[in-house]
Amino acid sequence: MKIQDTKIKLKLKREKLRRLANSNLYDFINYVKYDYEGNWHHKLIADKIQEFWEHDTKNRLMLFVPPQHGKSEIASRNLPAWVLGINPDTKVAAASYSIDLARSFNRSVQRIIDSNEYRQVFPKTVLNSKNVANDSKGNYLRNTEEFEIVGAKGSYKSVGVMGGLSGRAVDLAIIDDPVKDRLEANSQTYRDRVYDWYLNVLETRLHNKSKVLLIMTRWHEDDLAGRLLIKEPEEWEVIKIPAIKEANQDYITEGDNRKVGEALWESKHSLEKLMRTKHKSESVFESLYQQNPTPAEGNKIKKEWFEYCHEKELPDITFDIWVDGAYTKSTANDPTGLVVAGYDEKTKKIYIKHAHSSHMEMPDFLKFIKTYSDSHGTDRRSRIRFEPKASGKSMRQMVNSETDLSATEIKSKLIQEGKEARIQTAAPRVESGKVVLVKGNWNDGFVNQICSFPNAPHDEYVDLIGYICDYYDSRIKPSGIKRRN
Repeated sequence: MKIQDTKIKLKLKREKLRRLANSNLYDFINYVKYDYEGNWHHKLIADKIQEFWEHDTKNRLMLFVPPQHGKSEIASRNLPAWVLGINPDTKVAAASYSIDLARSFNRSVQRIIDSNEYRQVFPKTVLNSKNVANDSKGNYLRNTEEFEIVGAKGSYKSVGVMGGLSGRAVDLAIIDDPVKDRLEANSQTYRDRVYDWYLNVLETRLHNKSKVLLIMTRWHEDDLAGRLLIKEPEEWEVIKIPAIKEANQDYITEGDNRKVGEALWESKHSLEKLMRTKHKSESVFESLYQQNPTPAEGNKIKKEWFEYCHEKELPDITFDIWVDGAYTKSTANDPTGLVVAGYDEKTKKIYIKHAHSSHMEMPDFLKFIKTYSDSHGTDRRSRIRFEPKASGKSMRQMVNSETDLSATEIKSKLIQEGKEARIQTAAPRVESGKVVLVKGNWNDGFVNQICSFPNAPHDEYVDLIGYICDYYDSRIKPSGIKRRN
């Protein structure tokens, strides 16, 4: 009797999953993959991806999860099949570091669509029963690189990063691990090629409503995700889940109820196993498993010293924009850095509202600075403060003559001193909890550069935080700063 009851319960559960599968991605995965063993973070990821797909205003999503923690099963194998079931006219493009991996995802999607379970959920989405290498005879394509939905406009195209997508529109682009290994990640040439492919191949295939999902483990701070978060941080939503939960993480995704120090998927990758990996190489573990791809940490400013707040918690203060200028589009040179900062007389704290780094020539900068100023709450009392070096002097003059903004030069004893003096000026302010960052996607790039000094490839934020702390230092009474133990 008990065996019979168990069978009935299992049958009812399967029927419930079937009925929900066409409207819920996580239920779909559990239905079509009979032996799927999901952890809490898999449901969280599936729900976030579904929300991204269904909302018109959410078109860019980054997913950072440790290796072998199930992200590709959800996003690269099941999501395309589910999307094509809901709308057989959807055009999907999937890219990975190699065409072989991209083809393997293609075959997985085809197997799901061919399954009996899938037909019970989405009977109208079917593939050609035969493999068809080309469309010379007007047949619906089906091979390891591309397939088309019979009787509909939808298709799925798999390419390796650097592969072509010419001649096709893309409704959903999935980039899963554009970097193969540490060797590629550490190659400036390869990182440039990946970014150029993204700009010149993938983006040219997108339309106003296209969705882009970037899935990866972070190998390097200047990887594709790192560059996009510097260039357009407001465009991207980020899901970032570390293998071991850390204290004071501003990026923890809603739903992560682990205690500090707990593993993400204990039954599959135990804390003991993760710690053994960490002991072999802490830098590798921090980038791949914790999603913190920063150069070797310096000894001047520590990440945990920074305080954080939400924008709605900001005091009513005036914000200035501090600029370390370098007007050039060449990525071989230093970028222009901008930091929006203000000072609260009551709390004696410096609030940094936003930071941005970009390669721009003068005409581009003049257009950008006005929009940037308007976007970050400056007012008539605000000033654009330029480092008074070669580029900064001419940039200040052009801003004053070509815009209605008020620009001035930074006046500081640190101008004639080196970067070491600037970081030393900022260190006690940060350590004492007197520098507060508004939470945002820009945080990682800003904090990583400062805390990696002198190992980071660029140092525009290092200069600016030194100037900012020196400027507001005159308003902070000596007794207001106490170094932490």
